[in-house]
Amino acid sequence: MITETATTRYLKLINEKPQIIQHVPLKQIASYLGVTDTSLSRIRKEIVKSPGVSA
Repeated sequence: MITETATTRYLKLINEKPQIIQHVPLKQIASYLGVTDTSLSRIRKEIVKSPGVSA
């Protein structure tokens, strides 16, 4: 899992377990993905801006 980019890991997580975003604090999700909460925030922002990516 660590060989994938943080964005890929996040997308994979929300595709496999979408309910986790609603029930787990983002800080814990960031820790699970191996990134800071600031980095996760940036990743989420980029995904929203990207056309054709559903998150």
